[in-house]
Amino acid sequence: MKNHFIYASLVLLLFSCNPKKSKKEEKVVVFDAITAEQMPTTLASGQKFPTDSTTINNWVKNSIVVNNLETNTDIITHGWDLWDALTTFTDQENNGQKLRRFETWYTPADIITALRSKTANKSYKLEDLNRSHTGHLKIPHQNSHGLSVKTADVLGFVKCDPTAANHIFNKELYYFEVLKSMIQPGKIANIPAFPASSVLIKPVFQVLTDSSTVKISEGKYKLPVWPGYHNQIPMSKVIAKGFGPDEWNNDITITTTGTTDAANKVFSVKDFIHFKINKAQAEALKGTNFITGGTPKAGQYAVLIGMHLNTRENKRWTWQTFWWSENPTAPQSPSSSLIASQQPASLEKAAKHYAMGLAYNMISPAQPYSGGSNAVTKKEFIKESIYAFNPYLEAGFSVDTFNLSPSTKSPTTRNYSGANDTIRKYYSEGYQKVGAFRASEKTYVGGKLNQAGIETNCMSCHGQARMYDVAVKKDAFQYYAADQYYDMNAPYFKNTVVLDFAWSIQGNLINKETTAKK
Repeated sequence: MKNHFIYASLVLLLFSCNPKKSKKEEKVVVFDAITAEQMPTTLASGQKFPTDSTTINNWVKNSIVVNNLETNTDIITHGWDLWDALTTFTDQENNGQKLRRFETWYTPADIITALRSKTANKSYKLEDLNRSHTGHLKIPHQNSHGLSVKTADVLGFVKCDPTAANHIFNKELYYFEVLKSMIQPGKIANIPAFPASSVLIKPVFQVLTDSSTVKISEGKYKLPVWPGYHNQIPMSKVIAKGFGPDEWNNDITITTTGTTDAANKVFSVKDFIHFKINKAQAEALKGTNFITGGTPKAGQYAVLIGMHLNTRENKRWTWQTFWWSENPTAPQSPSSSLIASQQPASLEKAAKHYAMGLAYNMISPAQPYSGGSNAVTKKEFIKESIYAFNPYLEAGFSVDTFNLSPSTKSPTTRNYSGANDTIRKYYSEGYQKVGAFRASEKTYVGGKLNQAGIETNCMSCHGQARMYDVAVKKDAFQYYAADQYYDMNAPYFKNTVVLDFAWSIQGNLINKETTAKK
């Protein structure tokens, strides 16, 4: 349905016979409002969506991890099924461009706008929201809050499918006061669980601006692409400083006017999922969201370089992450040729250019919701980490990200806490070592302590998402964990409200009392 927004400007028309006469000139801007499209009920492989949790948990029980990567083809196929569903084109268009399914979904800003409207009109529904574009790009939360992670001009937004978005809207989960009211002293509180068909994603983009770090010449732009970690720098330095794009030394050229020449590392923009930003999106970026000082303008390309994707099909969600690869049939770890070989034939051309990492459990073998361990046992004499990280989002994390301690003296840490800082208030460091032998209650021998962004796992990290009983929302931040098993009933969850693995709730809190004023 067409939505007409009328902007009136007063123009004085001077006539020789009556100089005081005036007339209103109306400019009508017409756009097709975006309608959020549901996930398909049947995926490319024929598997139903949402897939029954019993089926998924059976896959997890039969998970086989090799070199810290998943090899179970049922899990891998499901990951590609979800990617295929998200990236399929719809019949909708915006700004002269066809929209993929994920592009029609709601951003947190959309949900917040709808919540504000509901304050004035109790019958207001999320579907009543008129959306003229796909969302404003922002610096990802993990690249702010005082963490020194440099990731080129990476910008993105969270997207919520209609089920997840309506859950947040109806339960008012972005309100700080609503979450705070759920906290129970001495107990573990949880937000209402997302429905099984919920999907949350975080797509991130490189905008092809005129920045000197991006633009090479007219129609040609530079992009650092993931080379994999092959001891280019010592692991000790990776732990201390991270392994972000500045360390990769592996750039490609994106051409917006030419054709792909892969041998010379030149790729057409058509090899990327992309869109052109409009005037409103460009204006929102000016002066605030660019790390390297580019000038955003309407018509510039935003190319998708990565995406986190998680579904609530089982209690601990399913976890997939995607990034653009110059060699998508033989991608670097945390993907593999085996993972790439399971891409469905129906996958659209540009979508085939992305590698996938995935983790449906934290370590191998999979551990129970509560009562599991990172340490080896008589029945489980080998335990191994499962790595699933996005090079553009987590590779730049150093050990400081996980060890962050709160400090009232520092405005960048305040009450924030890294997972290691929290966990070690209750357990020894050895408790976190994957594959260690537990010699006594606090003594662990051997094992692997994961300490860098390239040693992370989506499930381990997102499971830490919670809000403390703090006075103001800006103190509500809890930071990330490297790969390890954690117990969902761990004592450090007491006196908090656990956010059902959704960091995006913590990152988009608003105050209820000020909503109507903004």
